[in-house]
Amino acid sequence: MTAETTFTRQWMPDLEVRSAGDGRTVEGIAVPYGKPQVIDSRLTEQFARGAFNAQIRAAHRVPFFRDHFGRNGEMGGTLIGRAIELRDDAAGLFTRFRVSRTEKGDETLELIKDGALSELSIGFREGQNRKLPGGVIERRSATLTEVAIVMAGAYGESATVTAVRSADTADRRAQLDQIVATLPVLSADAEALTRASAHGGSNLKYGPGSPLWEYWVGPEGFARYAASPHPWTALRDALISEGVPTSMADGLATNIMQATPAGRALYAKHHGGHAA
Repeated sequence: MTAETTFTRQWMPDLEVRSAGDGRTVEGIAVPYGKPQVIDSRLTEQFARGAFNAQIRAAHRVPFFRDHFGRNGEMGGTLIGRAIELRDDAAGLFTRFRVSRTEKGDETLELIKDGALSELSIGFREGQNRKLPGGVIERRSATLTEVAIVMAGAYGESATVTAVRSADTADRRAQLDQIVATLPVLSADAEALTRASAHGGSNLKYGPGSPLWEYWVGPEGFARYAASPHPWTALRDALISEGVPTSMADGLATNIMQATPAGRALYAKHHGGHAA
C-alpha cells in the first residue's frame, strides 16, 4: 500500500429531518474521534482529533455521494452534492452537505426522511499514523476524499447525521446580521472581558465547551433568541426545554449571553447594563 491508496470506512448515523424550508442540507459527525474499531484480523484503527484539519477551509472540495461504490465496484457512486462545512468537534469531524436538486438527490433525501438510508461512508487517504498500546493504529492525519450515504456500515452509532436542515438557517443568519447591526458597539475592554469569560472553561455539564453551550453561543442559537422581545427569557425557557434544571437556567442564560460580544451587547440593551 502507498500513501495514495484510498480506504473506506462506514458509520451508522441517527437521522433527524427538519421540514422547514427546502430541507436540502444534511449535517452530522462523519468520522468519530478516539473510537477503536476492528477493520479486519490485522488492523484495528481509530482517528485522532484534528486528523482532517488541513481540509477544514476547503470543505467545498469534498463531494457527497449516494453509495460509496459504483455498480462495478469502482470508487464513487452517484454524485448528489458537496460539503459546505467541515468542523473539528470533540466527538469527531462535523460535516454539512448541500444535496443538489437531481433525481438521485431528491430520492436520497426521501429515503433519509423515511429512515431507509441511515449510514455514512468516508473515503480517505492515510497520512501520519502511530501505533498505540494494544496495537491500535491511530490515524493522526488523513485526507478526506469523499463522503457517501450508504446502506451498510461498520462502526455502529458513532458518526451521526444529526439533521437534514433547511434554508431557514440562511434566513436566520440574515436576521442575525440585522439584529447585530442595531446593537451597541462594545469597548475594547468589554470585548476582552467577553473573550476571557468564553475561554474560562467549566466542568459543568452545560458549561463552556459542552455541545449545548457551543450551540447557544453560536450564530444559529443566538438568532433563535435574539429576535424575541425578551431575549433573556426566551433563552432561559429554551434551555429549560432542553433539559437544563430550572435552578441553573437563569444563571446559564446570563452566562451564555455574556460569552460573546453580540450577546453581551444584547444583554446590555435589554437589561440596562453598560456595554463599555
